[in-house]
Amino acid sequence: RNVNLKRLLFCRIRKIAFVVRSVVTAVFSWRFIMGLQAVLFTLCVTVVACASDINFLDCKVKENSWSYWRNCCKSAKLPNGCECYDIWSSDFTNSFYNLPLCPKNLKVSFLFFDRDHRENATVLQSKTELSDLPFSGTKRSVFVTHGFNDRGGGNWTLTIKDALLETEDLNVVLVDWGYAANSVNYLKPVANTRSVGAMVAKLILDLNQHTGAPFTNFHLVGHSLGAHVCGIAGEEIKRLTGQKLGRITGLDPAGPSFESYSTKVRLDSSDAEFVEAIHTDSEPLYSSGFGIRISCGHVDFWPNGGEHQPGCPEETWGILGMLNFEADFSSGACSHSRAISLFTDSITLCRYDPQGPCTMGYHTAETCRGNYYPDTLSAEPFC
Repeated sequence: RNVNLKRLLFCRIRKIAFVVRSVVTAVFSWRFIMGLQAVLFTLCVTVVACASDINFLDCKVKENSWSYWRNCCKSAKLPNGCECYDIWSSDFTNSFYNLPLCPKNLKVSFLFFDRDHRENATVLQSKTELSDLPFSGTKRSVFVTHGFNDRGGGNWTLTIKDALLETEDLNVVLVDWGYAANSVNYLKPVANTRSVGAMVAKLILDLNQHTGAPFTNFHLVGHSLGAHVCGIAGEEIKRLTGQKLGRITGLDPAGPSFESYSTKVRLDSSDAEFVEAIHTDSEPLYSSGFGIRISCGHVDFWPNGGEHQPGCPEETWGILGMLNFEADFSSGACSHSRAISLFTDSITLCRYDPQGPCTMGYHTAETCRGNYYPDTLSAEPFC
């Protein structure tokens, strides 16, 4: 009886905490209605969470599952052929009532390039194509992942691909999840980071199996929501193999719906052997800042203070400045996109202060630790 009373008390306390957090979200969110819906959602969902437990990964679910709160996806494009995603477990409430889509609805493409195939991508969409892929397991591999209301194969992803192949003989894969990343409801792409990250992990597992490429040879680079896609992919590799990817670079990782939530849904230093982040838009959301405001790597760089970037116009349109990221790259999304430009320039052009092993960008030494605050110029090249 004492155990039941303690459990009831715990559930009520957690319910209050969830409601308080949702009320705050409702007041300060860029969409008040979304926050109000979150209040109603958490009132219902906490009761369910207190009544049951679940191991949702790999489809190991109990009977009497609550389908409204969980989406189970069977697909060869997921680790172990199936994963279930819930939205009421305490670690996974950051998308509120929005469930991740399954692979068949995500329309994710993986675009492969190397020095012999710089212009025409090989599009990977199923495991059977790997046997014909000119992928070298002995080379390092860089995956580049876009973020909210963006697309793979766009201007900046192709520019970074070209800079990488000019510098080093690599395998380069551009992750295009544009269909699942584009929505006026930001929380839908937030939810989809989980299933897209699992798909990235599955491809890496297949490449490891078919080509012998060690996990330490993989470097994942993600912008905005893409940074968290990379983090989830790294978490999946660690969960399934007990090993870690070599490196993850977060380019202004998204803050809203991640900053105050579990590391299970966002990039953190446990996701790879070396994790770095470049923060360029870490102002509060009410000041049109979209980047995360906390350190999330072994080393975090905060150029020009990590907030509004020199040379950028005043970003006063809030979420409207992110409705078409490619079009707003130098305007409403200027500070948020600056991390991309700084990293791209670092590949071939720039060595930012401080010089040496902890210079910001592609050539950062993996022994680097802590927080750094380099100054950059206001126009390209930024060094």
